[in-house]
Amino acid sequence: MSMNLRTLTYFAAVVEEGSISRAALRLRVAQPALSLHILNLEQELDTELLHRTARGVTTTESGARLYQHARDILAKVDLAREEVRGHAASAVGDVVLSMTQSIAKVLALPVFRRVASELPRVSLRFSESNTGHVPTLLRQRQIDLGITFRAQKDPAIHEEPLVEEDLYLISPADKRGNKRQPNVTLDDVAKLPLILPGRPHSLRELIDGYARKNRLSLDVVGEVDAVPQLKDFVAAEVGHTILTQASVQAELADGSLGARRIIEPVISRRVILCRSSEIPPTRATVAVEALLIATARHLVDEKRWPGRFVGSHNKAV
Repeated sequence: MSMNLRTLTYFAAVVEEGSISRAALRLRVAQPALSLHILNLEQELDTELLHRTARGVTTTESGARLYQHARDILAKVDLAREEVRGHAASAVGDVVLSMTQSIAKVLALPVFRRVASELPRVSLRFSESNTGHVPTLLRQRQIDLGITFRAQKDPAIHEEPLVEEDLYLISPADKRGNKRQPNVTLDDVAKLPLILPGRPHSLRELIDGYARKNRLSLDVVGEVDAVPQLKDFVAAEVGHTILTQASVQAELADGSLGARRIIEPVISRRVILCRSSEIPPTRATVAVEALLIATARHLVDEKRWPGRFVGSHNKAV
């Protein structure tokens, strides 16, 4: 068996899923057949490509190199297919979009619905990832679009600012029914026991940066990276945390948590949409990008995403 596009597609799927069984489900092929393809590929190249364990598979050094070549080749094939079909053709193909849990809660479902309705020949797959991993995933061609909170200043990454969000002090619900002030100063926040993500989490670095600028020492009594668990800790009255309002909309609605906007200074972060600039995007990727930007603006305009839209208005569709 010689190496071909199907074999490279199979191999890339196994690497991305970290499991032959999950890759078989994604590719809709029988698991034994997929395993045989990978074994034949290793025999052809005379090298082991995957470490196989009970938990799944990871690439060897040779496998990592082959995966990078495979993603480059498959991306160029997709681009060639798009160009041959012509500019007038409708967007067709797969698009992988990576975002954090907090952004997915407000953005994923509306984007999915618009893509399903307006781009019926595009298959959109959501991937959950820490924003710090997005640049690497883009460079490795594992994703087509990614959401991050840090400007990369990297010529290999194209960035599109979307929304600017203010940060709020998230506290346990006041069971006595006392009305809290809508705002709280950062100086007052520093006096409270805080549960925050650990470093180098982008949110923690942002908060620490503001604290240093204002010569404040935060009372961090615990570190939890996942947003759902942060909210659980606050609801259990272990301490307070700092999140965006969008992250706790459901809890604010049911009264299980309270939120006060941090002022003096206001702490804000930008939500940034990224893609690789090293390989031209497919028409499917461009179409999903435009829909995502338009959806973000609509959500902000409808007050469903607390924040300020800072994206390109001329990209709405």
